[in-house]
Amino acid sequence: MSSKSRPIPLALPTALLSKLDETAALMHRTRAQLIRDTIEIGLEDLRRCGYNIAAAVVDKAHSTAPLESLHLSKVAEDSAKDPVPDRSPADYAKKKKPGQP
Repeated sequence: MSSKSRPIPLALPTALLSKLDETAALMHRTRAQLIRDTIEIGLEDLRRCGYNIAAAVVDKAHSTAPLESLHLSKVAEDSAKDPVPDRSPADYAKKKKPGQP
């Protein structure tokens, strides 16, 4: 980042601010540092995909991250809260399909 900077007005939804604050705390950074870094990363991604946002989304969806960077404990914690019901194939056969009496 250049030595000169200027503030810009930017309204962000409360939910996004909460995510920024949580992420900034996890990374031991300020919200402003995180926003600047995130913008830099996002702009580089857009440049790399020819400024095609749809391509950037697809590219991110197909990218893989090392397992160490994933918060697997959080995933396990979330899945424990809302477990998938254990159903046998017979349960699905009993379910009426649309249009059936």
